[in-house]
Amino acid sequence: MTNRCSRCGSTSFRADRSLGGRLVCSHCGTPAGQHVRSARRTSVVPRRKGVRVWVILALMALVLVLVVQSL
Repeated sequence: MTNRCSRCGSTSFRADRSLGGRLVCSHCGTPAGQHVRSARRTSVVPRRKGVRVWVILALMALVLVLVVQSL
């Protein structure tokens, strides 16, 4: 059994009844014995903010052309 939290280094644990009595860190809530994962291993898909900006600009240009032609 670990006596230190692998995430924050705390030695204070409590039994969490919602997890069947599993020990969790009192400070950060990490379950005892769970290893900290590096940020590189997370599968986060990068957002394409540039594409969204270009689509919005194209729509604004289209609306502007339609307004100018209707005059």
